[in-house]
Amino acid sequence: MSNFISSLFGTIAGFPVGRNTGMSFIPLDSSGKTLEIKGDQATWLGLKSRQMQKYAYDYCYPVASVCDRLAEYDITGIIEVLRAEGKGKENFATNSWAQNINKLFGQPNPMQSWEQFRGQQVIYKKVFGFCPVLPLVPAGMTPDNATAMINLPPWLFDYESTKKFLYTSKLEEIVKEWRITILGKTFTLRPDQVIILEDSFMQDEETDFLLPQSRLVGLDMAVSNICRAMEANNVLLTKRGPLGFISHDAAAVKDSVAGYIPMSKSEKDDLQTQLSNYGLSLAQYQYVISKQAVKWNPMSYNVTELGIDPTVVSGSKAICHRYGFPYTLFEQQDATYANGLNAEKGVYQNNVIPNNNKDLNKYNKFFKAAENNGKIVSNFNKVAALQEDELARAQAAKAWNDTLLIEWDNNLITKNQWLEARGYEKVADGDKYKKDYVTTPIPEPAPVPEPVI
Repeated sequence: MSNFISSLFGTIAGFPVGRNTGMSFIPLDSSGKTLEIKGDQATWLGLKSRQMQKYAYDYCYPVASVCDRLAEYDITGIIEVLRAEGKGKENFATNSWAQNINKLFGQPNPMQSWEQFRGQQVIYKKVFGFCPVLPLVPAGMTPDNATAMINLPPWLFDYESTKKFLYTSKLEEIVKEWRITILGKTFTLRPDQVIILEDSFMQDEETDFLLPQSRLVGLDMAVSNICRAMEANNVLLTKRGPLGFISHDAAAVKDSVAGYIPMSKSEKDDLQTQLSNYGLSLAQYQYVISKQAVKWNPMSYNVTELGIDPTVVSGSKAICHRYGFPYTLFEQQDATYANGLNAEKGVYQNNVIPNNNKDLNKYNKFFKAAENNGKIVSNFNKVAALQEDELARAQAAKAWNDTLLIEWDNNLITKNQWLEARGYEKVADGDKYKKDYVTTPIPEPAPVPEPVI
């Protein structure tokens, strides 16, 4: 297992390319063939491939931006371990199970804090559609005694299926084993050893319906267009395209027949070599001085007609829509404080918090939270965009409490009815009205005698 951990952390941060792997990255198209961006025929990246999904995150900045922002929003939630039932419900749990869970989630592994671990987890989910999590549980111990948790890189993750998903309800009868291949070595894991956190709702038929499909599937055209537009932009900035052509100046040499003699190939090559010394970079000359009677024939065209910026904007909006991320937040400079705050509130309520709860439900099930009268939750109450809702809830609670107080003072409800209406546990001897509680008056203090003079 120690070899497994050391191998995993050697590749956990990136795609296994180059040094120590013997692998090189080969882009694939939508048919799974080698991508060749040549000619005038449109070609799309094949984003059903996990390799190409990693490529999209690495090289298409809108994909990385949206995934990173969603991860940043997610880690603003504070992990809490609470009591699930009974006296002290919703208070912090303090039993041994809760202590173990707090320690594990506070530092999931030696190399990552919870924020680093969770952020990586969200990005894996958004890029690949799922994130396999491996809790390291010592043999013979319960899950809450796990010593660490590790996110397994999805592009290195595989499985062996029984293909019996229509005939059983147990995972171990569908998945024979999970497999993780690192640096040429394959490790096998039992189905009950791995937690699969899912992002997409659509299962991928190419994985025998065992793993979900990435949200990048369907964005092939948007991502391809953005990458191609940015490449074109770079070419224009680097080479600036064909600016014009050089010819003999016939007007200057009109009396000379030599002026019409075409340049030889060696003369053309020499001229191109000489012109490469001129340009817009600091290392180049900006002015050309010629000894010959030559003429410059400029070629001009409108760069905006290429539609590079609109293409990037259109593709970015498609990515935002696919991931449920407001484009207002993607283009922050266009967002006023009011609509930006509303957009943040919406992305928390409709995207971040529901997905966070979905993952924590998986953790609660794996670590047997219900059996230990506990639950693992994430508290987003301190998020600025949600503070207005917290204030409204506090005001509503106060108004409700004031109403119940009036009913209590008028002997319309018992103490337990008041507590139950507020969501608190009943107390012993609480099924009585206010008038039924006998209060012993506090005796007045005895008068102090006057001092004798």
